[in-house]
Amino acid sequence: MDNAGTQSRPPGGLSEAQRPEKNRLLGYLTRSKLPLLAVFGCLLASVCANIGGSYMMRGIINDFIWSGCTDFAGLGRAILTLVGVYLIGCLATYSQSAIMVRLAQRGVNRLRSDLFDKLQNLPLSYFDKHPHGELMSRLTNDVDNISTTISDSLTQLMMYGFTIIGIFFAMLFSNVLLTGVALLAVFLIFLLTRTVTKHTRKLFREQQALLGSLNGQVEESVSGLRIVKAFCQEENMTEDFAEKNEAFCRVATRAQIWSGYLMPITNVINNLNYVLIAIVSGLMAAAGRLSVGTISSFLLYSRQFTRPFVDIANIYNNFQTAVAGAERIFEILDEQTEPEDRPG
Repeated sequence: MDNAGTQSRPPGGLSEAQRPEKNRLLGYLTRSKLPLLAVFGCLLASVCANIGGSYMMRGIINDFIWSGCTDFAGLGRAILTLVGVYLIGCLATYSQSAIMVRLAQRGVNRLRSDLFDKLQNLPLSYFDKHPHGELMSRLTNDVDNISTTISDSLTQLMMYGFTIIGIFFAMLFSNVLLTGVALLAVFLIFLLTRTVTKHTRKLFREQQALLGSLNGQVEESVSGLRIVKAFCQEENMTEDFAEKNEAFCRVATRAQIWSGYLMPITNVINNLNYVLIAIVSGLMAAAGRLSVGTISSFLLYSRQFTRPFVDIANIYNNFQTAVAGAERIFEILDEQTEPEDRPG
């Protein structure tokens, strides 16, 4: 029995074709373990530096500024220490970003190579059914979308994950009630993101499909220009292009409009939550339940805590473009290859 082109199935697991696109895409990035460990180490150092800097602000305000202390030498040492902590955080952030960019580009390079190799082994009947320009669009536009999204977004997602966990426990340590107030914004941002991405996921998928169809029409028009002119089909080709171009424009516009809802609304939620925390903490300070230094550090924590959720919502929305491109790429990778010729 000829098994050419069938998908291998690991024991007790899923075949490549059955794995979700997100998992398969991340699989191309997680093959190099040592760079990933270096990224995690840098992320941990960066998050600790940010959280530690905010915590040190409380001591500086309470011990030196609010108390009217005249120990300027001690204040100077505290400020220098704070600056050093933030510099370490900046260096760690730059290092993990540089490592992650290289890691992402190597993964995308492997994906592009696998796709190109797959195209060489597909039967001729597949190319008869799919325009060449549409296949080229998958190898160029879809892969480029994945490359851009992963390089820009994956590092930020990992850093935000560490930041959210670290700051959440720091906020709990500072004040439980104010932490509960901060979580209100997270809940609202989650609902908003879920609503928006439900629409953008479909629109980005349709956008990539229409872009491939448009590229296929352009490739056929240019490569067959002599035949088009010989049979006087310029007007028909122009109308066909205008129709596909208009359809792509409509879908791309709707996708960007829905994407545009996310950032301004989440910023409003974030700012209102910041004001609410300031009001509640001010009332608690008036009642003698909070110090001014604690309020200052918690306001910094609240910004550091809710801001990642705003950015994650936007990144996740943009990530739908990469997922849409990955679906089109894995659709080719899952095709059956041409059986090898066997001597009769």
